[in-house]
Amino acid sequence: MPHQGVAAVKIVVVGMGVAGGVIAAGLRGLAGVELVCLERVDRADHALAGNGLNIGPNAVAALRATLPEFARTLEQTALPWQAWRAAAIDGRPLLYLPLVDVAPNEGLRIRWSDLYCVCRRAAGPEVAFRVEAVDVEPHDGGGSRVHAWDGDAQAVTMDADLVIVADGRFSSLRKQLVGAPAIRHLGVANFRVLLDDAGRLPIDDLEQWYTGPNRLLAFRLRDGLIYLSGNLPLPPESEVPDLMKTAGYLEAAYLPVGVRAAPVPAWLVRAACDAVEQHHWSRAQEVAACYRAAAGRVLFVGDAAHAMAPTLGQGATLALEDACAWVNLLRQALSQAHGQPGDVELPKLTAAFETLRHKRVDFIRQLSWDAADCLLDGADAEALVREKSSPHWRAQFSRLYREAPLPMVAA
Repeated sequence: MPHQGVAAVKIVVVGMGVAGGVIAAGLRGLAGVELVCLERVDRADHALAGNGLNIGPNAVAALRATLPEFARTLEQTALPWQAWRAAAIDGRPLLYLPLVDVAPNEGLRIRWSDLYCVCRRAAGPEVAFRVEAVDVEPHDGGGSRVHAWDGDAQAVTMDADLVIVADGRFSSLRKQLVGAPAIRHLGVANFRVLLDDAGRLPIDDLEQWYTGPNRLLAFRLRDGLIYLSGNLPLPPESEVPDLMKTAGYLEAAYLPVGVRAAPVPAWLVRAACDAVEQHHWSRAQEVAACYRAAAGRVLFVGDAAHAMAPTLGQGATLALEDACAWVNLLRQALSQAHGQPGDVELPKLTAAFETLRHKRVDFIRQLSWDAADCLLDGADAEALVREKSSPHWRAQFSRLYREAPLPMVAA
């Protein structure tokens, strides 16, 4: 930590994805902060490719209150997400839950690539791209020494009062500093793909269709493409078998003999079967949460801190929440330091972040896990989906969407 009276607290942010990019946007130009941002990929990566995701109303509210200009840019790049809607594969309705019933505002749907672009533009010129490797060496007396190597194997060493680790679900720095996290598998395989229907299908806002526990989830993106995600039961400790990735398996799972599918999901299944080579597969899982290391001089945020099951689409959403929460905490601390950033006690501040976030994140991680009950092998999916409109579930969704971290002092 700087001594009393020094000009700035030096913060190194590793990873310019969702959490890292928004933290950088919130801290750049902030009096009392010297900011360095490191990103592994090139500046143009993710510019043209990438699937879709939904951003929950909770993150939208946090961004509007904390970084209103960033929020406006993001909303102009995305489309509104207005409801949870689900049906059986034959078109029978199972669930319709307008977000306005359980949230203060709408959510968003956006391409991953567009979200990354917005985050990286907002982070500004402080970002060093093509940093292939980073090593953090904590100092016994406080702070850390950061060693970085760029794409040309040029080494740079810098001291940092705080390192913010935002390098994603498979964080190499978290593994280096505290060991590989424990992983819990849900028992669900996921695929995702972008489909081009030339605008013919009546798909806009987020919709889901179920054949037993086999789920399709789709929504339209601003560029007109359809983002499609599929979920299929899988033994928790099993890898996704090659057979599951075939067109024959998917067609049998979603369009079994004797079931007359509605036109929209039938088209989606067949288009997905035609595009099996473009599918990206993963397994639904969560990792043990961890927020701090090196006596509080290293802070983990986003998926590096608390990757979770994707059932409710809260992964990127909570990364945005984390970023807003940290920006708010640091702004408040600097305001209370009255122009003396050296008086900001960073270990206490990262401890305050952990206290602020862990109960909320644990609630959302468990809710995301519990909400996947309709996706598990042998589940009565239709009954379980209908339950999601019950007073109990509405109360859970309301807590999820309404308890976003908001500024504690004026920006």
